[in-house]
Amino acid sequence: MAWQSTKILLMSVEVDEKTGKKVIHRYVKSKSKGTGKNTTNKKLTLKKYNPILRKHVLYKETKYK
Repeated sequence: MAWQSTKILLMSVEVDEKTGKKVIHRYVKSKSKGTGKNTTNKKLTLKKYNPILRKHVLYKETKYK
């Protein structure tokens, strides 16, 4: 897909305490255009505040399926 050349998909998988089902949260970030960065085999991780869950969530880079 064309958007994958400029964007990175980050996902977080949580288990809902009430229902016991998996809840998937997605976050899309633009790729950096900086030079000289070593990105070989390193996956991006971000810790962002999720207002729905009211806590900080760790998002990890994944491939779109």
